[in-house]
Amino acid sequence: MKVKVLPFALALGILSGVAMFIMHMLAMYAGYGMAWFELMADMIPYYNLTLGGAFYVLIGAFLDGFIGGALLAGLYNWIGFKK
Repeated sequence: MKVKVLPFALALGILSGVAMFIMHMLAMYAGYGMAWFELMADMIPYYNLTLGGAFYVLIGAFLDGFIGGALLAGLYNWIGFKK
């Protein structure tokens, strides 16, 4: 069975974006996962632990998940159904 690339990529993009947004909010308001966000601040330019940073990481994680999901689904279809 082939995987539909666009729905898979959208699902992975939404999942990763929302997960990172929730983790950002937990770090900002409850102090959970601060070591993870200090690491991310070193890797992502212009990233900070603010409300604007939460939407910045939401969009960035969505794009990363979307692109990664599209590549993963396309690779799965290419390897699994090559004849």
